[in-house]
Amino acid sequence: MSETNNKLNEGELKSGNTWAWLIVVGLGFLGGAGLVTILVNAGNFIPHICEELQIDPGQLTLWITCYAVFMAISQLYVGRLWPKVNTRLLLLASFLISIAAMALMGTYTEAWQFWISGAVIGLAGGVYFMVAAPILVTNWFAERVGLALGVVGIISGILAAILSPIDAMIVAAFGWRTAYFIVAIIACALALPWILFVFVYDPSKKGMRPFGWEPGMQNITAGSEKAAGIPANKALFSVPFICIFLAAGSFALYGGFQNLWGFAAEEWNFDPLFTAMMISVTSLFMLCGPIIGLVIDKIGPYKTSFGIIIIQLLASLGLLFFHQSEAIVLVLVFFFAFQGGIVGTTAPLLIRETFGAKDYTKILSYTQMGIGLIGGFSAPAVSFFYMAYGNFDAALVFGAALAVFGFICVVLAYVTKNATIRAKWQEN
Repeated sequence: MSETNNKLNEGELKSGNTWAWLIVVGLGFLGGAGLVTILVNAGNFIPHICEELQIDPGQLTLWITCYAVFMAISQLYVGRLWPKVNTRLLLLASFLISIAAMALMGTYTEAWQFWISGAVIGLAGGVYFMVAAPILVTNWFAERVGLALGVVGIISGILAAILSPIDAMIVAAFGWRTAYFIVAIIACALALPWILFVFVYDPSKKGMRPFGWEPGMQNITAGSEKAAGIPANKALFSVPFICIFLAAGSFALYGGFQNLWGFAAEEWNFDPLFTAMMISVTSLFMLCGPIIGLVIDKIGPYKTSFGIIIIQLLASLGLLFFHQSEAIVLVLVFFFAFQGGIVGTTAPLLIRETFGAKDYTKILSYTQMGIGLIGGFSAPAVSFFYMAYGNFDAALVFGAALAVFGFICVVLAYVTKNATIRAKWQEN
């Protein structure tokens, strides 16, 4: 009787297609207002702060390392909060705390104060920076999940391109101290309407069904009592999880290359302006998000990951042996940025496909812990190879090795996935 009633209730749910895409747009704005504003555009402030306070850049930017460490720590509780706490309340509190911690930087006079803000941003921002999009998208999309995540990425990327020069102009016009507060207000204007009026964790709570979902399909809401999958306590010690964790973490190390392209350009006898072109071309990768998403929807996250990793390997080797031409370097730098497809898109979907919806938020949060912790040392890791061997070729060999290591990890996850599912999967 109860099963019949469940089916009837499922059948009465109305289409959530429009609302699902509203959530996608909102997540793009949340990414632009949060992660982009606080971290990506921090470079607009750092030189001015160092000049006025006479602080060494390395000392000041330790706040970003503090962010990475405390963001990783936050993942110990983030996965448990998402299914249990009202989404609007959770996102509102975490967003306002992280933005306030950034705005307060405009009042600081010592480096250690920035470090405290970095820690607070990590603890609060860890709730939504890297996990909000995969959690809400996979709850609201039974199909076209990859495309939806790609659209989130491209909206955030467009906002990054728009906000960076705006932030720079605000700093130039009002000074870095006042600019922090103005930028914080802009961030709130971009994100709060979506947080307050659009984001909903479970489509059924709004009387809707996910995009592409039909009555009789498996429940896809992460953490739902009706959802099937592998429990977190069994997933975290499985071979597929360890391999995905290591692969995603190793690909997060590629982020350090973008910070050091200037050294490569100098070694290859290109002018300083060319460094800016390399960074700009790297940013163009965000335009490929929907394309990667469509590929995922067509062939799945595992096969897509193999393709991305091979592209990453070829780009690393190409820059190692064919860096004499500016045009060739720019093309290869563009493909080098494909590492973002692993960290931002395929890794969350590998977790979802392998372990199901049952404890998805918990398992995903532990994966993000690895990305945050390992990625937080990306620049020092790449710098080590450059400084130890005195040339950028050594750093690119390291990049190629990362791709090989990541490929092996994903292969191991793929070949052990079915056995893990058969042994540990639970239906509810």
